[in-house]
Amino acid sequence: MKTRLKGLFLAVALFCGLMVAAPPAQAATVVRGEVMCVNSAVTGVWIKAERGTSGFAKWKMPVKIGGHSKAVYEYSLNKGGRYQVHVGCGGTSKAWKVNAKSGWVSGQKNNFRCNDVHPGAKFIPRIGTMIKSQTKGIPYKTCKRI
Repeated sequence: MKTRLKGLFLAVALFCGLMVAAPPAQAATVVRGEVMCVNSAVTGVWIKAERGTSGFAKWKMPVKIGGHSKAVYEYSLNKGGRYQVHVGCGGTSKAWKVNAKSGWVSGQKNNFRCNDVHPGAKFIPRIGTMIKSQTKGIPYKTCKRI
């Protein structure tokens, strides 16, 4: 009987020790915001999670505002943490003309401006000046948090 109690006590102690030592579960975080392509329509938004599952964000159809394409995105990061946006600018939802991506960001709400203007366009008169003002120093195929 004493041996059984000792074994039971040991099993309970081991189980409790494992429960205490287990890392806490990461809570899911919903991230959202707006993405804008300088030159083309938004054709998709992919969220790359630093840890956890990456995938396509839900996004609303782009609306033309002042010649730019804006879309609202939303995605649930199953383990929270930092993420990158990859924005399809131009083309179709299955074949993006430009895949512009951001650096790693954190927080639940982030807006991005994406440069999908080919560098060669800066040599076209008048357009070059417009490009500089619209891209505001954002490198080609890059999205900047705004």
